[in-house]
Amino acid sequence: MSRDQFKKWVCTAIEMEEKGKKFYEKAVEDCKDGLGREIFIMLRDDEVRHIDRIKEIEKALDQGQDVLEQACSMPADEKDMGKMLRDMASKVDTDKACSSTESALNTGIEFELALVKFYEDALEKAQEDIEKEFLKKMVAEEKAHYVLLEDLKYYYEDPEGWAMGQGKSGLDGA
Repeated sequence: MSRDQFKKWVCTAIEMEEKGKKFYEKAVEDCKDGLGREIFIMLRDDEVRHIDRIKEIEKALDQGQDVLEQACSMPADEKDMGKMLRDMASKVDTDKACSSTESALNTGIEFELALVKFYEDALEKAQEDIEKEFLKKMVAEEKAHYVLLEDLKYYYEDPEGWAMGQGKSGLDGA
């Protein structure tokens, strides 16, 4: 995409990530304890990192610098979201969601899917390799958020089924 198109895209990306941050901040406020709160804190912090990265790109574009390569390079964030949820779940005393968590999960899932689509659409229009690399990483991170939220939703809906899926129990009674 052209530099002007990319600049417009950057502005929209910042707006969307800011909405995500505010959404997760509200979810943290509404849920004072439990696994859902911990996940929402982590997702809020991830959105802040996304905003910071995108603002680096915006600054480079505003200054007319050709530093997209530096701004777009992102450290490999190879979090195993499933393992993170298992580790967090093992430390929580209850498998009950606070009253606002179910609604927040559904909204978060929709939001993360919208971000995936947004970044995938931009990826289709990207021309420079560095743009493509950045957008692929953003798609991967937002997909990981989606998977985490879906897994947490399953954890709350069917804790026993979730635990069986994690290899923590079997059907033979042993």
